[in-house]
Amino acid sequence: MKEVLKIAGTAAVAALLGTAVMALADDAPPSNKPQVSREAGKDLQAAQKDLSGKRYDDALATLDKIKGNAKKNDYDEYLMNAFYVTAYVGEKKYQQAIPPLEASMNSKFMSQGELKQHLVQITLLEYNLQNYDKTIEYGNRVLKEGGNPQIETVVAQSYYQKNDFRNADHFVRTMVDGQLKAGQVPSEEVLLMGQDASRKLNDDRGVAHWTELLVTYHPKPDYWQNLLHGMYANKLTDRQTLQVYRLSADVGALKRGSDYAEMAQLALDVGAPGEAVSTLSKGFAANAFTEQADKNRNQHLLDSAKKQLAADQPTLPKTEADASNAATGDRLVGVGIAYFGNADYAKAVKDISAGLAKGVSTEPADARLSLGIAEYRAGDKDAAMKTFREVKGDPVSERLAALWILRAKS
Repeated sequence: MKEVLKIAGTAAVAALLGTAVMALADDAPPSNKPQVSREAGKDLQAAQKDLSGKRYDDALATLDKIKGNAKKNDYDEYLMNAFYVTAYVGEKKYQQAIPPLEASMNSKFMSQGELKQHLVQITLLEYNLQNYDKTIEYGNRVLKEGGNPQIETVVAQSYYQKNDFRNADHFVRTMVDGQLKAGQVPSEEVLLMGQDASRKLNDDRGVAHWTELLVTYHPKPDYWQNLLHGMYANKLTDRQTLQVYRLSADVGALKRGSDYAEMAQLALDVGAPGEAVSTLSKGFAANAFTEQADKNRNQHLLDSAKKQLAADQPTLPKTEADASNAATGDRLVGVGIAYFGNADYAKAVKDISAGLAKGVSTEPADARLSLGIAEYRAGDKDAAMKTFREVKGDPVSERLAALWILRAKS
């Protein structure tokens, strides 16, 4: 932030005021434009030269001399104040820069375009000084003149820093909504600010809202873990728990050895030994099992899953054929889940779709959710998004489908 202020103070102000002082040096003829006085002109030129050479102490001494000159005119004073700002900012004396900057902004010589620049500058100065009320006041004046992402962020941070979390939350929501409407990606910093403001307000829905935006635009395993954490606290069926684990594994949020083990056991229970083998193999590769007893127990489970997989795979074609002739689609969905576990997602999509078309009596929402995941993993994102939107009838499955949509978008 200080580097931004340095550029704004030294470069912008010097460029803005340099030409006016040089006009006197060339003995320019009188015109309708404001002119420096002959009494103060040489000192103003000397101050400008010192500023160009970054000799800020010398410039300030000269400006103090001009300040005491009773014969200076209004335009001299305008330039003097502007040069004071440049010198003080150059020396990082930001508090001293505020009064002359405000005087310049209130001058009749300040054009509308210059005023906009100076409003940005004083907003940044006030924020640097932790004068958050003034930052908000000047920052909102900047924003009334048009969009400025840097100032929007500074105003949001000012509400947050002064512990005004209600206004911080409201401001960031409006800011982010505008960015999304314009097709822009909100920064991770701003989304985290909104999330924490909601947390300080004990607004669980708000926290979930910001976390969903984080996983959409800045997906990280930790954000997904936070988003999924609340789901584990619900009373879930085994199938629902397996689906939560599937999403956790897909986004890199599966961490604990006990989670890998439970996911593998649940996959075995639904007839997907291939998924159990894959899950446990990943757990061992991630060193998720730290205790020797856990390693031994899960190695035994892995060996058992491999044996079941080896026994089931040769029978799948006949099981599929028999399921196709069944009156309902439940068995066909089961075959699709087996292919899902083997990562044969094309066949999983085929059989689960056919089973759903026949009609299923056991957890149809879960079957449709599994179909969407299989389509997503098969690379057909459009079909997956359509299927996820069609998951109905079970709040947990509906919520997971919504989260898979976020996953697909991210």
